[in-house]
Amino acid sequence: HSATKFIAGHSDVVAGLAATKDEKLAEQLGFLQNSFGSILGAHDCWLVLRGLKTLHCRMTQSSASAVKIAENLSDHPLVEQVYYPGFRFHPGSSTQTYQAQGSGAVLSFRLRDEEAVRQFTKHVELPVYAVSLGAVESILSYPARMSHASMPKEEREKRGITDGLLRLSVGLENPDDLIKDFHQALGKTESEAFLQTGG
Repeated sequence: HSATKFIAGHSDVVAGLAATKDEKLAEQLGFLQNSFGSILGAHDCWLVLRGLKTLHCRMTQSSASAVKIAENLSDHPLVEQVYYPGFRFHPGSSTQTYQAQGSGAVLSFRLRDEEAVRQFTKHVELPVYAVSLGAVESILSYPARMSHASMPKEEREKRGITDGLLRLSVGLENPDDLIKDFHQALGKTESEAFLQTGG
């Protein structure tokens, strides 16, 4: 498990954890940790424990905000598609319902193309623009040029990672503030497209 993301949740620690019910494997892992010293320092442990204390309320709030934002974006004319397992028509919805309580705090949405993404990200103000997720701040990322940039374009597109796709990890900001910010950025994106086409 990554403890860096939602578990710690404050973008200030890099950590992971391995859990097993196999006693022999647990002993082997313990031996490796002891041999190599690959364990967290005391301060990093404290940061992860601090995050665990608020994990439930952070996930509850972020997930509720994600639903609201996903629904709002799906109604916007410049947004071609919203991908969120909270939507019953999402192909992963039944799996999400089976394995989790709630629909999570991460969604993706697709704009027309790379130029639309460029204009949108130039004007959006609230989310942090970075390759990460699971934090108290909302984080917007552009997979085609960030996390999946090394993958050939054809392979990315087979997986639905188009040049217009953005991923949003919803944080703890007021969802209405995020929606208002997205709308103003989309409005400016539309204006730029109108000017470029000579409309």
